[in-house]
Amino acid sequence: MIYSINFYLRIALQNLVVHKTRMMLALLGILFAVMSLVAFGNVSSSMKKKIDDEIGRFGKNLVILRASLIFQAGRTTKQFSEARTLKLADVKRIKESLQGVEEIAPYYDTTYPARYEDKTLKVSVIGVTDNIFTIKNAGLIMGRYFTQEDDRATEKKAVVGYKVYENLFDLKDPIGKNILIYSVPTEIIGVIEEKGADLTGQDQDIIVYMPLNTFMRRYSNIDYIKGAYIQAQDGVPLNDMKKRLQVFIRKIHNMKESEQDDFSIFTMEDIVRTQEEGIRLVSVLTIIASTVSFLIGGLGIFAIMLLSISERKMEIGIRRVVGSKKKDIILQFLTESVIVALIGGMFGIAVGSVLTLIVDFVGGLPVMFKPTNIFVALVISMVVGVLAGIYPAVQGTKYEPVSVLYG
Repeated sequence: MIYSINFYLRIALQNLVVHKTRMMLALLGILFAVMSLVAFGNVSSSMKKKIDDEIGRFGKNLVILRASLIFQAGRTTKQFSEARTLKLADVKRIKESLQGVEEIAPYYDTTYPARYEDKTLKVSVIGVTDNIFTIKNAGLIMGRYFTQEDDRATEKKAVVGYKVYENLFDLKDPIGKNILIYSVPTEIIGVIEEKGADLTGQDQDIIVYMPLNTFMRRYSNIDYIKGAYIQAQDGVPLNDMKKRLQVFIRKIHNMKESEQDDFSIFTMEDIVRTQEEGIRLVSVLTIIASTVSFLIGGLGIFAIMLLSISERKMEIGIRRVVGSKKKDIILQFLTESVIVALIGGMFGIAVGSVLTLIVDFVGGLPVMFKPTNIFVALVISMVVGVLAGIYPAVQGTKYEPVSVLYG
């Protein structure tokens, strides 16, 4: 080989500088394609990481049982209300009879106003057993959890979320103080660390937890529950647990085959699956847009290289006269087209990385950079550069030195 790779690179960069405007137009398509691939690849990784983190924060292996809405026809109105068929006895039988259950926490939730001195806040009140804090990984920043003894004694005690502590007490020590929940004095015994919204969108920081028996007898006067948080044992498939739980509840409720379930069951995986389907849809659209951008970029490089070769007939003729072979001409112009594509790819990586930081910051996502995305983007850019430059490079070898120099 007469010329070194270093020579080809120098010629390619010189040509890029001389014709910088046309070359910039040629590499824009590659830039946008790589930018979208890198940015979305990183952001999608950040979103999946956040989902995984939230699953860990709000309870692992979690299956949620909840009473379904049923249709009720009154004298003057028709409305939907939650079924009242779930009982504490059902939860006990599930715990005792259904294999694979690690923990189960029955609950009843509703929305009540909470008041302290002159401040009022609408909160989600959940009457629940004390094991809910283990199931949902709820750590304390002060105070204590309520206990089984508090539940049996129907003590009017509560553990509150961070925003309740922040809004009603201005971050001052609330332990031992009473708030009015639906006009009932309730002692604050603990404050849960800040958790944010869960995957269902429910704000976990505006919740008031209290013993289930206390809530059922002293606040609502009911004998049924709205549902239960069920933690499956490690290694138990959650979909399998859902199916077995559905069959079991229908059996203990003596439901006929023709009857619809008066309860619903879902897992965090169901919610995650919905979100991941949205991510996959956007991913497909991103790939389509990137493919179109790569095609446009490749066609731009193709057109620019054809124009460049037609303008550089004299250069090609001189090089052929001094001993350059056809393969040297092909290698030179292929190097130029690949360099243009790689520069576009590198600019695309830079812009995509900046967009990743902006989106992650605005969206509150963990920052994730996947080297695989960068490697794949550069490889595709190089392939596009080769494919776009092959035909123009071969065309350059068809100019005969004599016809070019004396034509």
